Amino acid sequence: MQPSRRSTRRPAPWLAVLAVGLGMIAVHAVLEPGSLTQSFLYDGIGAAAVIVALAGVATHRPERATPWLLMAFGQALFVAGDLVWNVYEILGEDPFPSFADVLYLSGYPFIASGLLIFIRHRVADGDRGGLLDAGILATAAAILSWTFLMQPVVADSELDPLSLWISLSYPLADLLLIGVAMGLLTTPGARTASFRLLMASLVTLLVADQIYALQNLDGTYLSGGPIDSLYLFAYITFGVSALHPTMRALTDPHPVAVQWLGHVRIACLALAMVSGPILVALGPNGDGGLLVPAIGTAVLSLLVLVRLAGVVGLLERDVSQRRALEARLRHQAYHDPLTGLANRRRFVEAAEAALAARQGAGTVAALFLDLDDFKTVNDSQGHAAGDELLETVAGRIRDGLRAGDLAARLGGDEFGVLLVDVPDTAYARSVSQRLLDALDVPVHVGGKVVAVGASIGIAVDTPEMHTVDDLLGAADVAMYQAKAGGKGRHQVYAPGSETVGLDLDQATSATATPAQRSVRHAPPRLELEPG
Repeated sequence: MQPSRRSTRRPAPWLAVLAVGLGMIAVHAVLEPGSLTQSFLYDGIGAAAVIVALAGVATHRPERATPWLLMAFGQALFVAGDLVWNVYEILGEDPFPSFADVLYLSGYPFIASGLLIFIRHRVADGDRGGLLDAGILATAAAILSWTFLMQPVVADSELDPLSLWISLSYPLADLLLIGVAMGLLTTPGARTASFRLLMASLVTLLVADQIYALQNLDGTYLSGGPIDSLYLFAYITFGVSALHPTMRALTDPHPVAVQWLGHVRIACLALAMVSGPILVALGPNGDGGLLVPAIGTAVLSLLVLVRLAGVVGLLERDVSQRRALEARLRHQAYHDPLTGLANRRRFVEAAEAALAARQGAGTVAALFLDLDDFKTVNDSQGHAAGDELLETVAGRIRDGLRAGDLAARLGGDEFGVLLVDVPDTAYARSVSQRLLDALDVPVHVGGKVVAVGASIGIAVDTPEMHTVDDLLGAADVAMYQAKAGGKGRHQVYAPGSETVGLDLDQATSATATPAQRSVRHAPPRLELEPG
């Protein structure tokens, strides 16, 4: 028995790498903390993640590979720092600062540079609002970092200037990364699987750095402990983000739409605005006497934000109303108000586009439909009945067409149908016959049953037909030939048949130029126009 295709399907490479990486993290976690085996497994996972990222760039060949290569180099510097630190541990040394710190700190600017390139290409015209929001959140993070990480380090008088500078460099590097990551997160662009994996890597790295810094302050950090699992997860998700096929879309430009202050963004901004006053009064070094001014400042900040959100809400409603009005006006400009079909202007523009895009002769066809004896119904039962009849006819024409075809009311009781991707003349004939059969069914108008038919002229484009006037004029001629043949029928236009079987008035119309025929049909016939 042959195995099913589903059972033999292999998982996607990125998913397989992610599964293997998570398994390696689990193995690392159960090894003896600080053992040589655990340390070199840690280094091996980090190095493998960098190789996976480079393999993703080589496989998918993004249009802009520079940001990926910069971040991969930054991650490689982190791995190099891990290797140097392992050598120190093997030698029984614990220097600070050391060459490992130089390697670690050197990796952050490369990662930040890659993220900045992503932002620049994703938002071609810039997104000042998103960048300002990112700046606000980064500033709030800086306040928190200074209060809980930097200030305690500065207050430690035992550190020499170089050690103090290195100690402060880590939270400063994190702040740089936070600001750029917030900028990438708040600007528009594709939120692909690769994007989400990259953001997961950055967030995990930043969280791990903050926990590491806090543990270092109180002396509780343990090499090979749970914190290392976070760093390994950051390595793996970065490598997988570059291996995922959607990594190519991360530098695709994206238009900046009007960005309103959503509930999540308002909540984040509110938290950022009140973080400073709260920390002044309630932080580790806060002064209880400043509690009331701090609370007052926080309340004022929130009130200003609420007022701003109200103004933005009014602007949003105003813009929404303007867009709705523009949509209505645009619809009115291209549609017949009575039947809802496209009007002559829309028909001409669609026909011009179809003729310009045709792959060869015979791919576009125009049907010119004229109701038979409509004037009798209009005169005997009134314009209201005539309007009702036209609406019914329009609905039957619309229902008889494909989704890609276009029905239009050209004026009075005249309708046009544009058929695209027509395989042959026989197809246009079959559509015309289907419309005639639908219109032969009697209509209930004004309490009476009315029988109204139609005559249809068919014109399939040829190399000699260069304009819409040529195509529509040929269909007009064929329609008159159909009427001359007894009404209630369709006729395909044939070059040279313009005056065959026509009376004097029809022959005059048929021999007119396409432009003249177009002008004749431009206004509706007054005696047929519904009131």
